[in-house]
Amino acid sequence: MKFKHFVLFLPLFSCSTTLEFIPEPEYTTHYSRYKKTSWEEVEILQERPEKSFQILGEVVLRNQNEASWDEVKLYLKKAMWERKMDGLWIVSKKKHSVDTLSFQTMDVRGHTTHAYEYKDQLPIFRGYAFRYK
Repeated sequence: MKFKHFVLFLPLFSCSTTLEFIPEPEYTTHYSRYKKTSWEEVEILQERPEKSFQILGEVVLRNQNEASWDEVKLYLKKAMWERKMDGLWIVSKKKHSVDTLSFQTMDVRGHTTHAYEYKDQLPIFRGYAFRYK
């Protein structure tokens, strides 16, 4: 069994937004019982699905340019459809601190003349890609 790890740069957004799909060992794109005919049928859920399902991977979306939820949802549906998933169950939407960027200039004696520090929060969506049983 191969373990594959996918990281995609989204052309829909800034190149600084990434979607990461971490598949379970039994995941395969070949799925003969897949019935979705278009990406619009894929479900993006905020709660646990009511039908019986199997989780086939974790999805992590780092949204650096803070695109709207509608844009994120559209891309997630397309990405899950390409992987033949029935849906995505979003388990968290949080802002995480990003490491601080610090910039300093010094004179010839080594004394700081100018300093700049940048801190930011990065929205990260986490969820589970699933197929119904």
